[in-house]
Amino acid sequence: MKLVIFDFDGTLVDSRKLITESNRVVFGQFGLSPPSEAESFSLVGMSLELVLLQLAGPDAPVEEMVGAYREVLPLLRADAAYAEVPFDGANELLAALAERRDVRLGIATGHASHAIVPVLERFGWQGHFCTVQTADKAPSKPHPGMILQALNEAGVRAEDAIMIGDTTFDIEMARAADVRGVAVSWGYHRSDRLRDAGAWRVVDGMSELRDCVFEAISLASREP
Repeated sequence: MKLVIFDFDGTLVDSRKLITESNRVVFGQFGLSPPSEAESFSLVGMSLELVLLQLAGPDAPVEEMVGAYREVLPLLRADAAYAEVPFDGANELLAALAERRDVRLGIATGHASHAIVPVLERFGWQGHFCTVQTADKAPSKPHPGMILQALNEAGVRAEDAIMIGDTTFDIEMARAADVRGVAVSWGYHRSDRLRDAGAWRVVDGMSELRDCVFEAISLASREP
């Protein structure tokens, strides 16, 4: 059995509008200037608490802001103008992998459980994943905890798994867990940063990602 672990934001879905608008609303509620898109997007993938410590500062009411995001995000997701949208080809790739009997799928995301589960249900993806690792279950990326827990839940060895993400946090997490890290170039961190972080491969399109994943599965099958 092989395990393919996906990041969520920036890898499977485009969440730029949701991130920008939720920051504008919540920071405004607390009388703070919202961060720039560049600042916000550079931290995508880390847990919300750590992101806010950097964006709002250590003196900000981080706990109260986290609570505000919990209220705001479902409202924004109900609005088609801000809700996440799957990248072209994401549905097809997940479906193709889910059909294989020798492959299991996982999620490792900076979202909390209460935030990611409804989105997976909305996209009809909840049945694809045997393990969903979130920021309330494990330390924030790039700590390897999410991947280690996913491996344990799926009953898969590190050498038989790959992590797919769009940020250096994903790649560093994969390396710390001794798992191949595949990076996608359409997310929140540049390709050169992903390569420097130690990505096994950097792919530029969903079809290329599909080829890369199936190659990795084949390589794992041949390794002792």
